[in-house]
Amino acid sequence: MSSDKKLSELSQHFLFSDIPEDFSDIVKNELNLDIWAKYGNLELKNPVIVAPGQMTTSILQLHLIKQAGFAGCVLKSVVAEDKNQRCSMKILRKKPTKVETVYDETDDNGEFPIIHWDGGLDTRNLEEYLEFAKEASKIKSPDFQIIASLLGHLPSFDQDFIEEEWIYTTEKLYDLGYRFFEIDFCPFLKEQDHLMNQKTILRWYRKIPEILKKSFKDISVFPKIMNLDYGIDFQIKMVESSLAGNADGVVIANRIYKKEFGCAHGGEELRIRNLQQVERVHCLFQNCSVSATGGIYKGKHIFDYICAGAENVQILSYLMGKVKKPFEKKGNRFQQVFYKLMLDIEDGYLATLLKKKEML
Repeated sequence: MSSDKKLSELSQHFLFSDIPEDFSDIVKNELNLDIWAKYGNLELKNPVIVAPGQMTTSILQLHLIKQAGFAGCVLKSVVAEDKNQRCSMKILRKKPTKVETVYDETDDNGEFPIIHWDGGLDTRNLEEYLEFAKEASKIKSPDFQIIASLLGHLPSFDQDFIEEEWIYTTEKLYDLGYRFFEIDFCPFLKEQDHLMNQKTILRWYRKIPEILKKSFKDISVFPKIMNLDYGIDFQIKMVESSLAGNADGVVIANRIYKKEFGCAHGGEELRIRNLQQVERVHCLFQNCSVSATGGIYKGKHIFDYICAGAENVQILSYLMGKVKKPFEKKGNRFQQVFYKLMLDIEDGYLATLLKKKEML
């Protein structure tokens, strides 16, 4: 039987059935495709994880993400505190006042949602958040990786870091078993625009990994490379600074700020920009692990990011946004999106891999 026929049968089968835990093994046996991936030195059963945000704030969501077939997720970012509950970045514990779905002009059918919102990081204090993180750690397994994410004190260039915020919060998560940490450098500190200069930003990207890696020898640190309208050359400097601070990799986490919307915007334009950055980072820093985000709605988009040099991709808008064209698969949104990305017979990830294999 041809590979295309086998894929068609798999696609039809899982249209009506849940994705099993050994899905990657089934793909290997039936299609001779290896879809295992990496996040640094973590093994991922496939290259798709759920990005930090509103879809990773509850234990129920984490169970649904795991059951749908995703290889893991990143918890919504916690705002750091010191041992006395002091929190310099408390302003970022901000509930959104709007969450709306928009579409690119070329998206006539409303298939590729883009989220506009004005919220911040997780709104819980550290004590409350740690209760959530403790329960989340029980879901973690070799087949489902869970990554922590945090943000602490970000000083101006001539100020000292409040290192205790970063260290204390990391220690508490470390004690729960977390060893992989994304650093969520928030790109929207509008109340503190004086901080948004290049020297200050590069210092953040170098110093934070340095602080954490010095305090915890066996953790992996992945700063998020955020778009601050200084251009791709400056973003390369951000990666370089991160690696100088002993970061293990980076997350290409751009968003494009649009004045007409008053918020960040994703979609096709973002994907094109992020693909270019991933490719350049991979070319310049070949030992730097890269996790990629931005404008991912098809398996082909995953394939493009992997070919550009990313180890994995992170999904969020496709899970959150309203889709005008109904999904073929029934079930919850996590199941629908994972099935579409992986098993769509036209441009799913498996179909794209088979097409590439036939061309070789």
